[in-house]
Amino acid sequence: MTKISYSAAAAALVALAACTAPPAAPPPPDAAAIKTALEKEIAKFSPLLASKDAAGLTALFTADATWVLPDASTHVGKDAILAGGKAFMDSMDSFTIESNVIDKFIVVNDSEAVTFSHGVGTLKLKGAKTTERHINPYADYWKKTADGWKIAYEINADGPMPEPKKP
Repeated sequence: MTKISYSAAAAALVALAACTAPPAAPPPPDAAAIKTALEKEIAKFSPLLASKDAAGLTALFTADATWVLPDASTHVGKDAILAGGKAFMDSMDSFTIESNVIDKFIVVNDSEAVTFSHGVGTLKLKGAKTTERHINPYADYWKKTADGWKIAYEINADGPMPEPKKP
């Protein structure tokens, strides 16, 4: 083969490659379906806290999850989350959650998401004379597992409900 033949063959390959369609991009994750699934998982917290079901609460987390409570105590792994959940629930007489709302939702990919949420409820600690209304801003990093969506990292920032501002 001559130099011209090699050049012509190379030019033909380049032209063919330029005409070939690029591979199709995978479809984006279904954000609406993911958000709906996460809202269902978040809704499980209220009855578990009200019934002081630490084992049920622990089941919402991945095996290696991190859970940071409002007092900044940090629990890593299901055993530690179970122990932290029991201690938290043992410290209260009652905890009634009125609402949990996702304020910001970010899809990372089809198996990871982040939510910034807040819950509102009333809390009465053991030994306390009054029940206080609380707001709990929290952030969750979610992973989709074989068992569905689970929390891989959660941080809470609970505190007394601020008084409404006067106009």
